[in-house]
Amino acid sequence: MAESAIAAIQRQQIEIAVGELLLTSDFYMRQSIAERIRHLISHADQTLDIHKFSEAAQDELRDLNLLPAN
Repeated sequence: MAESAIAAIQRQQIEIAVGELLLTSDFYMRQSIAERIRHLISHADQTLDIHKFSEAAQDELRDLNLLPAN
């Protein structure tokens, strides 16, 4: 199934949040951002294609146990 326009926007939002996560070293900020990413993923459109995430985002999401390991 092709990724919908909503899913593409949601993927971009998740990518931005992952970028914010990578830019901060503050523990509490990282916790807050990780929780926001969990929320975004849990409410994402079912057509969201996780293979379209950047490699850095995929690695970070795997580290957070939000994507299955390859």
